[in-house]
Amino acid sequence: MTMPPLLELRAISRRFGGLQALEDVSFGLQEGEIFGLIGPNGAGKTTLFNIITGVTRPSGGQVLWKQTGIEGLPPHRIHRLGLARTFQNLRLFESLSCLDNVQVGLGRSDRRRALELLALFGLQARAAEAAGGLAYGDRRRLEMARALASAPQLLLLDEPAAGLNPGEKQELSALIRRLAAELHLTVLIIEHHVPLMMQLCDRLAVLNFGRLIALGRPDAVRHDPLVIEAYLGGAGGAGGAGGAGGATEDPS
Repeated sequence: MTMPPLLELRAISRRFGGLQALEDVSFGLQEGEIFGLIGPNGAGKTTLFNIITGVTRPSGGQVLWKQTGIEGLPPHRIHRLGLARTFQNLRLFESLSCLDNVQVGLGRSDRRRALELLALFGLQARAAEAAGGLAYGDRRRLEMARALASAPQLLLLDEPAAGLNPGEKQELSALIRRLAAELHLTVLIIEHHVPLMMQLCDRLAVLNFGRLIALGRPDAVRHDPLVIEAYLGGAGGAGGAGGAGGATEDPS
């Protein structure tokens, strides 16, 4: 018997003035999955993250967490339900120490737990250093440690590999898999680096111009004609392999 999804999106739509950022997007995440969300720039990926986490209200549709609607709840209430996220543009307290950044995520002073979380990411020895002085990859890991401080069931990662070199991307992939297994996490991840996502994720959803164009296991998605068209161009394609490789924040 199939278990109901931990998180389910039903016909999610979002309009900004005359722009239809998302239209009728539906899929669900099973507990324990590493689930990827990909698509060219402007496809609506970050908008969807913002709707799930309460930053943006949907124009239509439902967000179900454990079969209960949460669309429209403020971010702090959604966070307390067991959903935590990172952002493409890092949002650390740069003048605070690594330890203090994690303790902010804990919501209380718990030095032992904060050090345990830093150790998961190889940052325990840098606990007293200011977050702003860390190398870029270490700052990415610190933001993940802070997100995990609330012991979420679902971790949403918005382009965690942005700015990382190839070796760091491979280390990140192994780290996410290890954390998901050890902490019994479900992970929803946006990432432009398609080869990384094909290797890392159990299933993928692909957005293009706000619509869901493919959903399934990586091998099936990789060979889907609509996905190939979206990334490589063509009639109605979103223009370019650059969307698959690279870099800018999803403007929708």
